[in-house]
Amino acid sequence: MDQQNRNPSPKPDHVPTEAEIARAEAEAVKKNRPAPEDPAKADFVPYVDDAPDPKPAPKPIADGDAPADDEDDEEYIPGKWEKRIDALPPEKWRLYQIIGGALLGLAAIFSLLLFRDELATYGLIVAALMVLLLPRYLERAWRRPLALGRRAMLIAMVVGLAIMVLILGLRSGFTFRSN
Repeated sequence: MDQQNRNPSPKPDHVPTEAEIARAEAEAVKKNRPAPEDPAKADFVPYVDDAPDPKPAPKPIADGDAPADDEDDEEYIPGKWEKRIDALPPEKWRLYQIIGGALLGLAAIFSLLLFRDELATYGLIVAALMVLLLPRYLERAWRRPLALGRRAMLIAMVVGLAIMVLILGLRSGFTFRSN
């Protein structure tokens, strides 16, 4: 029941050198490859360093860029809203983003208050869809980032939630336990 290796390697501590590894790879390649037509290429052993550089990955397409297809040769024509937004001065665009974001945030909080009791789940779904999908859709449609509008929406939602907790607390005498 002796399970030891009966044929130990002659040098158990031997670590192959780079030259030995290259020679072994060259022999393996020659055994598996048919004879080349050009004798000068007979001793060529491909290494990783000899491989050509891969093609660079295509750049990701930004929201505002159109893919470079041969079929898509038409020039992009901006829509009516895009033209209006591009014509706005930056200060006014910032103001409109803040107002729109605040209104959207308050509308989401209102949807939480509007659907109560059994319909509370639907109110949560409506609020989540408004907050998550509407800004993303408008960014794509207008081809403009709405980061400031999103911040204003978040601030309006926090303020709206604080007001909602205050109103519910005043109604119940600030005892938030169910009877």
